[in-house]
Amino acid sequence: MPSNSRPGSSRSMGNLIKILTAAIETVSRLPLLVLRWLYEYVAFNPRLGPLRYVFVAGFAYVAFALCLVYVVAPIRAVTGSFTVAEKLRYDAERWIATAIYDRRGSFVGTFDPRLDSLRDVNYTSRSIELGDYTANPDHKSIPVREVPEFYWKCLLYHEDRYLGTWLNPFGIDLLGVLKIPLSSIERSLANARPSIGVGGSTLPMQFVRVIYKTPPDAKEGSIEKLRRKFGEWWLAPVIHRVLTREGDAALKQWAANHIWLAQRTGGAPLHGVEVTSRIVFGKEARELSIAEQMVLASAVNKPIILMPGSDRLNVVRIDRWRYITEVRARTCAEKLIGDDKVKADVVFELVGLAGGPPDPKVRPRLQEALERFAPALAARAQANPVIRANALMPSARFGVREEMKQTYGFAWRSYVRGVTTTLDTLENLEFGSKIAPVLARIDQTERSKIAAGFTLDPARAGVDTKVPDVVVVAADHNGEIIRYFETGERAAYFGASVARSPATGRYEPEHDPRMIASTGKIIAAIAIANTMRDTIESPYLDTEAPATGLDTCARGGTGKKTRRAIVAFACSLNAPLLDRTARVGQPRVRQLITRLGFTMPPADASGFEVPPSTAAVLGQISGSPRRVHMMSSVVLAALLGRGSAPVKLPTLVKTYDFTGKSTGNNESGPRNGGVVPNDVIKPAAVPLVRKLLEAPLCYANGKTPAGTLRSLSHWCAARRSDLRFHFAKTGTQVTEDPNATVDVWTAGGLQFENGAAYSYVVLVGTGSASEPWATSLHAAQVAAPLLEILLQDLSGHARSNPQRQLLPPPASPRRLPVAGMQKSAGPSPGDETLHSLRP
Repeated sequence: MPSNSRPGSSRSMGNLIKILTAAIETVSRLPLLVLRWLYEYVAFNPRLGPLRYVFVAGFAYVAFALCLVYVVAPIRAVTGSFTVAEKLRYDAERWIATAIYDRRGSFVGTFDPRLDSLRDVNYTSRSIELGDYTANPDHKSIPVREVPEFYWKCLLYHEDRYLGTWLNPFGIDLLGVLKIPLSSIERSLANARPSIGVGGSTLPMQFVRVIYKTPPDAKEGSIEKLRRKFGEWWLAPVIHRVLTREGDAALKQWAANHIWLAQRTGGAPLHGVEVTSRIVFGKEARELSIAEQMVLASAVNKPIILMPGSDRLNVVRIDRWRYITEVRARTCAEKLIGDDKVKADVVFELVGLAGGPPDPKVRPRLQEALERFAPALAARAQANPVIRANALMPSARFGVREEMKQTYGFAWRSYVRGVTTTLDTLENLEFGSKIAPVLARIDQTERSKIAAGFTLDPARAGVDTKVPDVVVVAADHNGEIIRYFETGERAAYFGASVARSPATGRYEPEHDPRMIASTGKIIAAIAIANTMRDTIESPYLDTEAPATGLDTCARGGTGKKTRRAIVAFACSLNAPLLDRTARVGQPRVRQLITRLGFTMPPADASGFEVPPSTAAVLGQISGSPRRVHMMSSVVLAALLGRGSAPVKLPTLVKTYDFTGKSTGNNESGPRNGGVVPNDVIKPAAVPLVRKLLEAPLCYANGKTPAGTLRSLSHWCAARRSDLRFHFAKTGTQVTEDPNATVDVWTAGGLQFENGAAYSYVVLVGTGSASEPWATSLHAAQVAAPLLEILLQDLSGHARSNPQRQLLPPPASPRRLPVAGMQKSAGPSPGDETLHSLRP
């Protein structure tokens, strides 16, 4: 049997080969047969007359369409995925917006494009050539986490229902291409002149339009329209391949993120489901009903017009809205929903929506903030998330952006799609509105001492006059910033611009040149207290002591006398503190400087390095205002009895809404980690640290306040019934000229009787020894008035936010003794007066 079956098998194989050969021959000859038929029976068929040219053109166009869809598109998809795919990804990435929420969870808006693009920022309305790269105008859309199901279904039904089928396998729709000649004839007849028609633009083709700002324009000519269409056909297959290589998830994301869905009257388009749903419906995309999803999908190519305008525009606005809801969205409901009850409910909701286009949604509290503090922008801000964020967070948005850069570098947008800040928008705007007049008043009062080219009044700033860095920031006991005021856009609170890596965007503290002046004496107080040998009465050798008035802040003498520790800290005396801090031991002081994250001054050309004790007392160590603020937070935590829990850098970010690439903090380096107060301040040293650092506010010579913050002596806890403690330290950084003011500082912390506790930092200056901004201006004249406003504001915040869990147990003393009110010769009148003021 096997031998008999072989001839039959051979014949079967031979037949199969003949059939395949014939099929291949037929297929290969088919184009020639078609061309021969066209040549003999169409092109040169006299019986057809002039129609033969029409038929030839028609057949040629069909051949072009088939070749475009099934030959050119797949080849271009493959080759383009190797040559331009990365550029496409980056171009799309630039358009990702980051949502901003306040601490109440209200949607504040999105970052200005110029704040969150990685590079080649383009916030103009035209393309900009940058060498071989074209930076197209930015739009911004908040990326959705999950694409709403019925948005995608309705969008696909209206815009690209054959996507992925044999009619549209590579991003170009065959029927859409074939439709162009017919629509050209229709348009030409309607316009009474030759006009190029339109074809069905697929979703990848629409992505090309959006990303490269090439939408159809009523003013474009036929040549321009053809050029645009060929450009879309050229890039669409690449986009399709890039987005569908691993399924359709990326394609859906682009469809939800990049398509223009609404615009404010007069402009300001909104791209993407997420931001549009917040503005149009006042909710997140995941909260949209089926009807609302279909409305947004139906707005593609017919964007919703937000807010009324002229009478003519209002008619268009209403007609378009009704067309979107009553025609397109209803069609989706009837075609795509199988459950009759669900379909009826959706149609009923659409009927209700069709009554009129919605007004932009803004939370009442944010609307109040807009009307009170940005009335000129209030109307535009309602429908424009960028303008809204600019108006509601005029300075804080720069700080939030900088904090994210310090955490993730320039790639922070790859990690973060939304950020909830620690600020109450309305409260912070109210606070800022009080700071600005104080700056104007100081500027007017001290004008003769302010250098030419500088002003403290933001209203006077211009091309030739600039405002130095003004930072007024306070954080609660958890390190969450609740008050944030800055001038300018550099976010100086987070460090000097020169200390930010141009390659990564991260802050490099070792490159920060800003010296912290006499706030460094906080480190000296800690170092001395940690030795457990001193009291406020300890005598310190002062080699610059005056002949008399050793219990005052008099200085500048040549005698060698001793002055009490309390006087040295109250008056910020250098000579006695230099001597005493050096006796602590340089390794111990250096360890404190390192643990608190400051940078020692570099060695000079000969290799000489400033001793750590000298660097701390004279404030020659460098660091950002944020780092100085953290030092105050560490002291505050120790005074609150929370020394065992790490204290991190104060933050403007309450929570992140991550894209999925990260689920936690990505900070790197030891200086970005937390500091355990007990590792810095010995628990037994806390009482003395408190007494020494309360002295600038509380010390009095007789009945007269005598500390460096004597103008704020009424904020000494011993003089107020609503405070448990309040410590503060001032500092003035100068150049080699002791009268040339570079920076003025105040840093401190306080706790109210209801437990609410805050740390703060105030800075006014340039941070550069080569750029002093004033002459003989000090913290008492500049920082203290700003601190007064901050303290008043914190008092109100404390009343609304008691923190009784931070209070000591009832059996504990209500407050510690007041620092330094005893002279060595006996009790002073000042001490008795303060004692009588205690409750």
